[in-house]
Amino acid sequence: MLEEDIIDGARIEGANLGGFSLKGKEFTRCAFHACDFSGVDLGGSEFTDCAFHECNFSNTVFTASRFLDPTFIGCKLAGLAFYKADQVAFCITARGCRIVDCNFSDMKAKKSVVTGCTVSGCDFVNADFEAAVFSDTEFSGCVFHNTNLRKADFTDARGYEINPQTNDVRKAAFRMPHVIGLLCGLDIKIKD
Repeated sequence: MLEEDIIDGARIEGANLGGFSLKGKEFTRCAFHACDFSGVDLGGSEFTDCAFHECNFSNTVFTASRFLDPTFIGCKLAGLAFYKADQVAFCITARGCRIVDCNFSDMKAKKSVVTGCTVSGCDFVNADFEAAVFSDTEFSGCVFHNTNLRKADFTDARGYEINPQTNDVRKAAFRMPHVIGLLCGLDIKIKD
């Protein structure tokens, strides 16, 4: 099945995709379950309305690939250069994922949904995540600089450090006590 250039409506389970050439392939309404995309070159591939459940995307190459409304559930996304993907209509939905050392710099990902995830060591420099939802997500070691987070929802998100002087957080939603993460970089002392 993976030898075809256009794959529509397929359900692919437990596949190690390292041995397949997926460059330039088109996937529409496909469901991938427990598949391993580690190190796979997806250059020029297109995924439209595809769902990925408990898949491993470690060091997967996204150069010029296109993801239209992808859903990642319980996946590992590690060492990915999302900014190299075709960004015509990039809007990610990730639930319960581990997102580690990924680069979202310069991405246009308005209205993305990242809930119940662990996000560590990621770069959001110059990214546009306006109206994105980051609820119930644990951040650590992430870099936000010149990031558009206007109207973003950080309800019950924690561990983020976002300087409101260098990022646009107008009308974004935060909850106590984690909103303290907005005070980083302000050179102030907080006392009990």
